[in-house]
Amino acid sequence: MVPGSPSGGIFLSYRREDAAPYARLLQFQLSERFPHARVFMDLDSIEPGLDFAEVIRDAVGSSAVLVALIGRQWATVADEEGRRRLDDPDDYVRFEVQTALERGVRVIPVLVDAARPLRQQQLPAELHKLARLNALELSYGRYQYDSDRLLDLIQRVLAAPGDLAEAARAPSRQPDSRPTQVPSGPHALAATLTHGSRWLTVHAVAFSPDGHLLASGLQDARTQLSDSVTGEQLRTLKPDATSGSEMTGPIHAVAFSPDGRLLASASDDKTVRLWDPATAQHGRTLMGPLMGHTGWVRSVAFRPDGRLLASGSEDETVRLWDPATGQHKTTLTGHAGPVRSVAFSPDGRLLASAGDDGTVRLWR
Repeated sequence: MVPGSPSGGIFLSYRREDAAPYARLLQFQLSERFPHARVFMDLDSIEPGLDFAEVIRDAVGSSAVLVALIGRQWATVADEEGRRRLDDPDDYVRFEVQTALERGVRVIPVLVDAARPLRQQQLPAELHKLARLNALELSYGRYQYDSDRLLDLIQRVLAAPGDLAEAARAPSRQPDSRPTQVPSGPHALAATLTHGSRWLTVHAVAFSPDGHLLASGLQDARTQLSDSVTGEQLRTLKPDATSGSEMTGPIHAVAFSPDGRLLASASDDKTVRLWDPATAQHGRTLMGPLMGHTGWVRSVAFRPDGRLLASGSEDETVRLWDPATGQHKTTLTGHAGPVRSVAFSPDGRLLASAGDDGTVRLWR
């Protein structure tokens, strides 16, 4: 048994039209990883003669987590009469997810094979919250990596009640932002910086040009600036709701300008934001209905002269910006999948972009 495995179950929700093979593979992996947890998967777990809705309601209610596998047809698949299934309150997939949301069960959306993130406009009102939940990805080309991330997350969710009980018994203290020192030596770990919760994912890090600052892009939409020597947390970058620019997605990439006067952060909210790292003031937001990204932004990079900023996105494009004015310069198209990384050559004459389509493209 995996340490911290739960008594609660794991519910796999999916549409057979677009995610059945992935559901079957995950069912096997989950049963292997969590042998003492019940893995519920639609008709396979329902005995003949039982009320389908009642069984699902009970199974979701007794589960600690519901994994919603969302393929490209999840929101659009229609019934025999051409009506969208998601609009039917009796649609079993809608019923599963809606029941989980209503009962406070942890719902993990998983986008299968480059499925697009859901928008509230696509969903009935009862499922609007689903569009606000941060999603994982599951693809054929990176299946082992993606499924490992999902299973690791499920393990943390299942272990959470035990961790909370242990924390309640422990002496109360504030999270330590100073680095944990370890023995020195060749290639030895120098320090470990924490950012509050032990399960808070850190998506990206970047040093300032002088090496004094370390920027961390966090799951909770914050960018944290720390002293790279002492580990002290210096400033937190996050606009609030009163500024009219509240951030709503994890920070997936951070990059300092060559002179260290700007910090760029890329987020699931489809924006690139520019900051003054010395004051933590939010400067420009690079976005817009015509020129901004239409998908999550995964990468950012400054040209060595600091006069151009590149961003790569789930919308399969690379966009170039003037960081001084925030003006959109051009959009580079050609990738057939999300763009994961961008980088300029040392002389600034070439830009490389890497994507889920298995290619690295060079741009002049």
